[in-house]
Amino acid sequence: MSLNKFKLRHRLLVLLFFVALAGGWLLWNYKRPAYVSMPFDPLVWKQPADSPSDPACVRSTMALDLVEKGVLDGKSAQQVTELLGMPHEQGKGYWSYHLGQCPGMGWNDSDLRLAFDEGMTRVQGATVEHVTVAESR
Repeated sequence: MSLNKFKLRHRLLVLLFFVALAGGWLLWNYKRPAYVSMPFDPLVWKQPADSPSDPACVRSTMALDLVEKGVLDGKSAQQVTELLGMPHEQGKGYWSYHLGQCPGMGWNDSDLRLAFDEGMTRVQGATVEHVTVAESR
C-alpha cells in the first residue's frame, strides 16, 4: 500500500471516529433533561403538573431533590401521601407521580416513581424517570 493511500485511510478513520463521537454526544444530550434539582416546596408541588405556573419543570426539579437526598426512603404510604398527595398511578409495589413535560434538546415526559416493600408499607427507593415524548406515542 502506498504512503498516500495509508494517510488517506488514516484520515478517514479519524474523521469517522469524530463524527461518531459527535453523534453520540448529541444523542446523549437529546435524551438528558436540561434541569437540576431545587429544594422541595410542598405548596408548589401540589400545583397541577403541566400547569401554566410550571413552565420550567418545577416539579421535576423538586423530585430530583427528594431522590438525591433520600427524603422518601423509609416513609410510609401515609407519610408520602401527606407530603406529595395521591399518586397518579398505583401498581403492585409502586406509586407514580406525573411531573410534566420538560425540555432538554428534546421534550421529556417525567414521572417520580416510588418502589415499596412487599406489604406496601415503606418506600424502598425513588427514581425520576424520563421518556422522550416522541417515544411515548
